[in-house]
Amino acid sequence: MSMELSEHGSVSLLETSDIGGTNASTSWVSMKNFARAYAYVEIGTWNASDDLDECRFQQATDSSGTSVKDLTTDASGGNYDTDNPLDADGNFAVIEVRAEDLDTDNGFDHIRLYVAEGGNSGVDNVTAFVMRYGYAYPQKELQGAASTGAQVYVRPS
Repeated sequence: MSMELSEHGSVSLLETSDIGGTNASTSWVSMKNFARAYAYVEIGTWNASDDLDECRFQQATDSSGTSVKDLTTDASGGNYDTDNPLDADGNFAVIEVRAEDLDTDNGFDHIRLYVAEGGNSGVDNVTAFVMRYGYAYPQKELQGAASTGAQVYVRPS
């Protein structure tokens, strides 16, 4: 589920889901014109013998998940360190990315949050959300379109 906060931000929600033996994710959302994304993942009712095995941002080239690949990692020593996973009610993870972390050179401009728990010894509830923020309005070239050597717009980099 996705909801717009305003033209400056947006939240995608992963409603409480029992992910025991499976996975869940937010919808794919565009990062076009957003500077950053923040994810919050919290464990609810959780079976003590299970772990949150996967917790990461993924990127894709469109809202259907074309060419999906990882943006952050979940592995031993990874961004989400699977040697020390979430495994109890109230445990939480915060994941943050910047728009420049995406592989935009190859057309990757959509993200989603993905979580998974491979075992299933009982109820394994997780709730999460992704918030995109830092909306930047595209600047209009008020004096006319840029033209090399004739109409030049200079901005700090």
